[in-house]
Amino acid sequence: MNTQFKFSFMLFLLILSAFSFVLGINNLAYAEQNPKIIKSTEEYFADSYNCLKKNDKACAQIAAANIQKLSPYSKLISGIFASLEGDFETTFLELLPLQTNKSFNLQASISLHTSLALAYENQSDSLRALEQRVIADELFQRLTPSSQEDMNANEHQIWEIVSVLSKKNLTEMRGNSTDNAIQGWIDLALAAKYQSNGESNQQAIDRWHLAYPDHSAKNSIAAQLFPASSTKKILQKAKLRGTVAMLLPFSNASLYPISDAIERGFTAAKKIANDNAAVKIYATEADAASTMPRYQQALNEGANYLLGPLTKDAVEAMSHETSPVIKLMLHKTENKARPAKQFFYGLSATDEIQQIIKLAQNSGMTKAAIVNTKEASNQKHLEAFKSIWLAEGGLLTVMNADDQDIRKQMNDCACEMIFMAEPAESARLTRALLPTNIPTFALSEIFSGLSFNADDAILKGIRFVDAPWLIDRDNPKFTLYKEAAKDLPAGEMQRWFALGADAYEILITLDTMPASGATINGLSGKIELSTAGEIKRTLSNASFNGDGVGLEATP
Repeated sequence: MNTQFKFSFMLFLLILSAFSFVLGINNLAYAEQNPKIIKSTEEYFADSYNCLKKNDKACAQIAAANIQKLSPYSKLISGIFASLEGDFETTFLELLPLQTNKSFNLQASISLHTSLALAYENQSDSLRALEQRVIADELFQRLTPSSQEDMNANEHQIWEIVSVLSKKNLTEMRGNSTDNAIQGWIDLALAAKYQSNGESNQQAIDRWHLAYPDHSAKNSIAAQLFPASSTKKILQKAKLRGTVAMLLPFSNASLYPISDAIERGFTAAKKIANDNAAVKIYATEADAASTMPRYQQALNEGANYLLGPLTKDAVEAMSHETSPVIKLMLHKTENKARPAKQFFYGLSATDEIQQIIKLAQNSGMTKAAIVNTKEASNQKHLEAFKSIWLAEGGLLTVMNADDQDIRKQMNDCACEMIFMAEPAESARLTRALLPTNIPTFALSEIFSGLSFNADDAILKGIRFVDAPWLIDRDNPKFTLYKEAAKDLPAGEMQRWFALGADAYEILITLDTMPASGATINGLSGKIELSTAGEIKRTLSNASFNGDGVGLEATP
């Protein structure tokens, strides 16, 4: 639970900034220049907190020593110290009886409830943690002068609590609380995950606004989820203006299934849009030598759009070519010199790794362990994780899966998270060697594509990212695609189908790119296209649970 401790400690630092307004820093500075002046209990409490703000525990303890032992402020500061040290038993012992104390000023009361929230978060008691943070939120609204930054930080932590819970857990939690503010937060999380009655999440959010017109999240979290107006242009259903040349490795036996899945996805999206644009397949091998002649042939035959190639070598070769038509290549490249009308989109493991690292960092994690299986793909992904994690200032420990004492090593390293880069079959074997009390993250390859697979029971608790098409299958906007994908195997081929479907939408958007860029909520993820030609993908967050795989958050 070090993760929650560190994240909440940062939240404490934000909250402390309001003390200069509430407890009179001007008087405090004067008192420091005139040591004969006796300070009030509130001022000594402020001194202690200002020291904590500087991460100076010794200074904080000296200031706290001036508070009378029988004062409720003494118990409050004792409980706060305990929570920051991870001694949550003492936190509860000192702070629970103080909840009925009416002598605290507003900021002291806020610190009381945020400290209790931290302790409940440590116990994974989401409802009690939510109750405490909602009380703090209500106190923030009464604080004069107000501190919008601190209020936003607390509401962000509330959203962190509810947004990661499954629909089932949220529904159970809602039944255990009668507080309108708490129910509003839970209903907002449910709305963001789509409702079971077939509503889109936008419709559910609109209904939430009607039910909770005065809720504190109205102008913060809810507005961020679905802003009333957007700087991005909403994607309109246009049509392609000419022939699409599809340069895919249909001539390569091992890559034929992937090419077929991409073509099916593209054709399905085009059919759903009632688009009659011609599509011509130019079958290639995997290498550049077979791709470049077909590329020239497509241009000579008047292609208006080029989709592909797929492999790294072929993409690298074509990325240096200039042409008057839009080219959407299906493999991300590090080539920064991008000619006009040339774009890259693919199922990039690096995108997944970056999203996982962001997710971990948002939870306060700084020390990670990675599991090395010595497989080629594993090595590649671990190197990518290592590079990004260390560049972000994280600490890293490398563990070998074949070490007999790997479980002990994991427990001894005091790591806050584990990162795995393995497909489902081998991941199940590795998971059996690892401790289950450390948060574990993985790439989409760990998910076989089956929403419930008895063999995945051992993966319970592992969090990963994947295409919405695989995780959020009940999303009503995906219904029309199911028939075209029904014969494709679960898992990897479905991901390529999603990429093909989104490639159609991307081509149309590139053809009519608005000045502010554009966003596509696609099958493969949330796709953001910048005016500079960069294409970014955000995936769904998911985890293995007792019922199979559950959606945590949509992009």
